[in-house]
Amino acid sequence: MVVIVLLPAYSLGATVDLRTSSDATGEYEIGFCARPSPDSVKRLPGHAFVSFSFKAPDGKRTFTSIGHTVQSGVSPSAAVWSYFGDPVSGYLAEEKYTSAMQSCLIAKVNRGDYEKAFALTTSPLARMGIGPTDAAVLQAYKLGVDDCVSFMTSVANVLVPRGLKVPQRAASELPLQYMQRFIFSN
Repeated sequence: MVVIVLLPAYSLGATVDLRTSSDATGEYEIGFCARPSPDSVKRLPGHAFVSFSFKAPDGKRTFTSIGHTVQSGVSPSAAVWSYFGDPVSGYLAEEKYTSAMQSCLIAKVNRGDYEKAFALTTSPLARMGIGPTDAAVLQAYKLGVDDCVSFMTSVANVLVPRGLKVPQRAASELPLQYMQRFIFSN
């Protein structure tokens, strides 16, 4: 007897190994993730983000997730209107929400690629040694152009030379829809 189990699309995930050498300093992974829109529990809009995970040789792991979102005080209608009009205030920040229904593509990477991708999450002033390293990175937010999916794909593009395939995003594609295509492309 053959049993076929169909999983809902939101449980989709995959891992790709883009490493070109082993690294004695540890294991590096970058996760590209999205959650459904709207989330069925907290009714939050769909969202994409990037996780950075490092496992040291002693087994200790550091993990952080970063997403591009609107600043507090920006109304949901203003954020939606940014698709057609002017951008609103946004920033890169550590993710404080996770969902059991998120889908992720995990890329195992070399240390240099990890550091290059992680550099996209820090303030340009901090990279030059001028500002605080833990300050929020302020960026304009424009739905469909400079939003959470755009941030995620900008980090993913760092890995294109290693073989990661980053598909073009359709104009009105929601984060989870894009993530499903991204996973299937790889």
